[in-house]
Amino acid sequence: MILITTELFYLFLTTIFCCLLWIPYVTERFFRFGIKNTCGYEDNTINIPNWAIRAKSAHLNLIENLPLFGILIFIITFLDLSNSQTQLGSIIFFYSRLLHYLCYLFAVPWLRTGFFLLSWVGLIILSIQIITFIY
Repeated sequence: MILITTELFYLFLTTIFCCLLWIPYVTERFFRFGIKNTCGYEDNTINIPNWAIRAKSAHLNLIENLPLFGILIFIITFLDLSNSQTQLGSIIFFYSRLLHYLCYLFAVPWLRTGFFLLSWVGLIILSIQIITFIY
């Protein structure tokens, strides 16, 4: 049996989470406009509920940050740098992004920003491990 590292496991979880985030705001459009109009090219940006706008924004924000996380995890895996710090960094990134999404969706402004910054702490922890290996 092949075991994956904690870092790869949390990269997998983050990727699956990101892949599912389109469902809430697209489902809202299906109910509001119907499937035919949702799949068309008409401008359906009128009367979008605030929660759906926030859900899409949170999804796009994760899409922007997921490549950074993924690249760091691949470097750590390739260089065999997995340790308690890299595991902690990947755990921090995943759970802070999960909580960031929920805070964004439910319009909790200060916590949303805090969890976003915390996800960057996770990225910094991962980066430090790579930098200390190089130098």
